[in-house]
Amino acid sequence: MKYFKNPTGEVYAFEADGSQDDLITDEFVAMTTDEIDRHLNPQNYLSDEEKEQLRLAQFQSLTRRQFKLALLENNLLETVEQTINAIEDPIMKTRIQIEYNESERFERINESVQYMLGFLNLTAEQVDEMWTYAMSL
Repeated sequence: MKYFKNPTGEVYAFEADGSQDDLITDEFVAMTTDEIDRHLNPQNYLSDEEKEQLRLAQFQSLTRRQFKLALLENNLLETVEQTINAIEDPIMKTRIQIEYNESERFERINESVQYMLGFLNLTAEQVDEMWTYAMSL
């Protein structure tokens, strides 16, 4: 295959046998080997943070009921609520209170959810297990 980009960055692939050469106009620019690899294997070029964000995005969102029941069953519900009330920064405290009290769904990738889970002193594996369990509630 021959890979080309147009001026807007769209990628096109044409058979390398020349059968489609008449479709390749001056607006197409041949891609380098590195650009082709990045296009075909983007996961190989992600930062650790980007890989973690993709991993977290794999988890289904939880309903408020599922989220709170999972916290309760792990003896963490009261801890979360007390810790939210103890946040010193008034803006952050209000933001987290709104997210916690008003959200209908909790997403693993959400910054506020990450913040709440962060003060529980759980490993990522423990949170993943708790989240997976909560999806079944």
